[in-house]
Amino acid sequence: MFDIERVREEFAFVGESIYLNNAATTPLAKRVIDAMNEHLTQRNGINVNNWDWILEKKEELRILFGQIINAEPERIAILGNTTQGINTIVAGLDWEEGDEVLLPENEFPANVYPFLNLERKGVVIRFLRTPDGGLTPDILEENITERTKLLAMSFVEFLSGYKADLERIGRICRERGIIFFVDGIQGIGVLPFDVKKYNVDALACGGHKWLMCPQGVGFLYVTEELQEKVNQMFVGWLSVETPDDFLNYRQSLARGARRYELGSFNSAGVAGAVEALKMLLRLGVEVVSSYTMSLVDRIYEGICEDGLVLYSNRDERYRSAIVTFYPQEKDKTEQLINYLKSNNIEVSLREGMVRVSPHFYNTFEEIDKFLRLCREFIGEERK
Repeated sequence: MFDIERVREEFAFVGESIYLNNAATTPLAKRVIDAMNEHLTQRNGINVNNWDWILEKKEELRILFGQIINAEPERIAILGNTTQGINTIVAGLDWEEGDEVLLPENEFPANVYPFLNLERKGVVIRFLRTPDGGLTPDILEENITERTKLLAMSFVEFLSGYKADLERIGRICRERGIIFFVDGIQGIGVLPFDVKKYNVDALACGGHKWLMCPQGVGFLYVTEELQEKVNQMFVGWLSVETPDDFLNYRQSLARGARRYELGSFNSAGVAGAVEALKMLLRLGVEVVSSYTMSLVDRIYEGICEDGLVLYSNRDERYRSAIVTFYPQEKDKTEQLINYLKSNNIEVSLREGMVRVSPHFYNTFEEIDKFLRLCREFIGEERK
């Protein structure tokens, strides 16, 4: 059973402020901070060279990330962020002049710049329209050509909050022989995800948003089939099969995705991330999703009633934990955000709009207060 009061005990700030900005970064639970402090305390003298201890944590994290997306641990590389994961694959694939990469318009830059960098090789980058807030299967099918090599897209769009129909899109890519690359950072952790069900070839995801991890910890998922097509551009001492065999320079790369891990890593972050994922898995992602989306439904109801302009797609099939809107007088958006901030509520300003993003530790009372303050602001502005 989901016990919201017990959940909220993990976060020191609750009761003093209302944090509705989880699409930017999430707060760290007490258990996450405790785990990071344990690592730092060891490094302070109790166990300065705690390399074996942190390596065990890293392997545990690999398993936990795999459980979150239904992947085997050997298909997971522990990396620093989403961009690192994307570049790992982009740099290693064989590209020919005229190859096409398809991207939805309005993607977050992390999922754009690595592909634009391929233009110097003659690769064609095509942005697909997203009239509903995100890429639809029909629009994808209309734009596939014989030169389409890869589709890269977000599970959830950072601006509109549009949750893509990855099952249909992944099936189209598999049937047409197109590499399907997903940026999962705006949905994984708050929405269920299954790389096998969605036919995902590669997925990159930072952990500091919905997965509740420290910044600087993320992962890359790669199928064995795609890994065989990636000519690894960067290799480090941890990339090989037996890293501790220091002077054996001719050994093979690790068989799994661990080959993409190059050297020293954010060890304190890894220690904390293990506890963050244990917390999510103990609660159950399905439970977290169900509760959080009930908060989101309350936001949609309030915004539609309050005369605010909804930017996100109101269709329940495409809802995520991100809701974006703006006042009818759009130039008042920043003033609205400042008004909320003056009342200890934090949201995001994105492209001249308000982006609100609750998570499982938020309450209906907090959502109602947020909506009430929006109404108050609009009422004052109309006087």
